[in-house]
Amino acid sequence: MTPRGERARPMSPDERRDAIVAATVPLLAQQGGTVTTKEIAEAAGIAEGTIFRVFKDKRELFMTVAEQVMNPPGGREEMAAYLAGTDDLRAQMVLVVERLVARMEQGMLVMMALRSVFMAEGPDKHAKHEKPGPPPFIVESNRQLMRNLTEVLFEPHAAELRVAPATAALVLRSLVFGAWHPGMPFSEHPFTPDEVADVVLRGIAEPGNH
Repeated sequence: MTPRGERARPMSPDERRDAIVAATVPLLAQQGGTVTTKEIAEAAGIAEGTIFRVFKDKRELFMTVAEQVMNPPGGREEMAAYLAGTDDLRAQMVLVVERLVARMEQGMLVMMALRSVFMAEGPDKHAKHEKPGPPPFIVESNRQLMRNLTEVLFEPHAAELRVAPATAALVLRSLVFGAWHPGMPFSEHPFTPDEVADVVLRGIAEPGNH
């Protein structure tokens, strides 16, 4: 807290950008693409015009938020830190699934908000023409997640696995992303993190029946 009579230190451009993004994430989760830049500015404690000195428009702001949510900086270090409390593979998998589900749910809310902006405004006329497909940050997010799962979660337990760590990472990622996808018919009651860990580690057949 700044002492009375002293001015708060002005934020650097990067700090201001981060503050706007951080204020936008919960608003998108609550209101979707209908959130206004005025509401974002109020949540960030800045003037509305400041947003447009940092981002050219609402679309660019939402794209930045989506990238931050889907591929947060320091994700590898964060995973290593919360797994450091236990060396049991099953317990670590439960922790990872809990984090992945929370990140996926938040990411879907942001992407749906972004989609609503795209539909309302049409294509970005100023964007460079690129090949059809997902935005590059989504592709990179998946690559980084696979690296983290492989190297941070599974490689230290390679001796306990009957498949390569990269294969275990793909199985876990596929099961989580498939089970918690909002379009799945059972999405109201998906697996629990414990159930995911059990299926990945033990399979679905009774011992001796395969």
